[in-house]
Amino acid sequence: MIAVRKTMHDRSEQLSRRLVPAVFAMTALALFIGAASLPLFDPDEARFARTSLEMQRSGDLVVPTFEGQPRLVKPPLLHWLQATLFSILGTGEWVVRLPSIAATLAALLITAWVARRRFGEQGALWATICLATMPLAIVIGRQGTLDALLMLHVWAVVAYDLDRGSEDRTRPSWPYGLLLGLAFLIKGPVGVVLPLLMMLAGRTAAGRTVAPSVRGLTIGLVTWAVVVLPWGLAFLTRVGASTAATLKEEVWLRFFEGTAHVEPFWYYLPVLPVACLPWLAPLGFAFFRVLQLAREPASRTARYLAAACVAGFVLFSLSRGKIPNYILPLLPPMAMLLSWELARELEQPGKRIRSASLLAATMGAVAIAFGVWAAAQPAGAFRVVAWVGSAAYGLATLAALPALLRRRPRRIWSLAAAAQAIFLFAAIGWVSPEVSRKRTTAWLIEAVPDLGQGRPVVRVDMKLPSLTWYLDRIPEEVDLAHLDGLLQRDAGHLYVFDTRDWERASSEVRAKLRPVGRQGKYRVFELRPIAPGPAQVDGVEPPG
Repeated sequence: MIAVRKTMHDRSEQLSRRLVPAVFAMTALALFIGAASLPLFDPDEARFARTSLEMQRSGDLVVPTFEGQPRLVKPPLLHWLQATLFSILGTGEWVVRLPSIAATLAALLITAWVARRRFGEQGALWATICLATMPLAIVIGRQGTLDALLMLHVWAVVAYDLDRGSEDRTRPSWPYGLLLGLAFLIKGPVGVVLPLLMMLAGRTAAGRTVAPSVRGLTIGLVTWAVVVLPWGLAFLTRVGASTAATLKEEVWLRFFEGTAHVEPFWYYLPVLPVACLPWLAPLGFAFFRVLQLAREPASRTARYLAAACVAGFVLFSLSRGKIPNYILPLLPPMAMLLSWELARELEQPGKRIRSASLLAATMGAVAIAFGVWAAAQPAGAFRVVAWVGSAAYGLATLAALPALLRRRPRRIWSLAAAAQAIFLFAAIGWVSPEVSRKRTTAWLIEAVPDLGQGRPVVRVDMKLPSLTWYLDRIPEEVDLAHLDGLLQRDAGHLYVFDTRDWERASSEVRAKLRPVGRQGKYRVFELRPIAPGPAQVDGVEPPG
């Protein structure tokens, strides 16, 4: 019997090793679909792209600019990468998104690498499957922003520390400084604070030495300084006193007071189920199992992962400013923890499969939720995708029932992964183009050809980075309250409104403008020609 089990295990390991590249290929496909055809989204994607384009044209690698003005809120690593790619590959949308796509795939490879070393081939397979099917990882990985890059570097340093282990002192310490330095150049202090906090919590939970050696700390700090200070000192020399104000606003005030996206402490509790659908229930049980096995030496890796996730989650919850993207660096360790949970159930095939049972129940609940949501949606892409999700999860739930009776957790997990993959590809194919219609002005420029004819363009009461990107010039911006003054000196301007702002405009302003075209929520106007007065004929004043 032992020989039979060993043979089955070896076969499973071999199969898992062959399937990891397939998961990688499917993830790459999901990330690249539409990368070249979908326009850049407002505001972040187009703003980052335009900033990188201005850097590439100006050659200034120290102080990024957007629409000609210094943009000091983020370090320049993403802009360096995009500007370099623009010089080599051009400025297509897929080039803008290439750093994020590559970062997501690299994070997947690191997950497979460290999971293989800690849990074997099956662990590597399931860690990559779980990460590749988490919606937040795919959605953000398809956007040309800095979040995927931050995830990569935070996870790289945490994975290096996790695999290094307290028993392995032979590995060099300079990778810590290198990766933390690159993370700082992506998003500033949070790129250092977040991984350090995750490593501190992980080491403590795993019973490892928390403080590094003096030699290791020195090497790490020197490496970090070599990576960061060349740009940092040049930036300080150029910008000077405004650096302190920028740090105060972007770090201190954003965290403690919230300068934007202010949300309550519990904000991420409803976000998490969507971000890691459908894995929340087995993930929660994995945390419970970690507590149960807290004293077992075999659970050290799981304790490290669980504590790192909790530390990061608490940090983001304490911050006043919150958006779903922020928790992206927590997904890879969550995926590894899920892989560990499945391995624990496979070790005891005759006992209750609790996390698999919870996963089957989750699939049923998701199928019902998608069905109810689809019935409430009007005809369109969202309704189609909701019905696809409902059907995929409903069939997976039915197929999971025999596996529950036979206590085959791996089959249940496979069904959940398959259903989620079907839903994700449906969302990429139908929903992404629909969303792009509302999140970019590329379609507006196509619908209103006058915008591309060189006439002056004015944005009324809104910022539209995609308009700057696709027109390749800087439109004027005016508040609705001051629009009337601009109309007095009109020189053939085109005025771009959001429909809601147009409805708020005064009757005098609306009487002076006539429509040129519209697309979605955006409307374009020009000054209405002034009719000749009754006392003036052919431009000649009558006598007397």
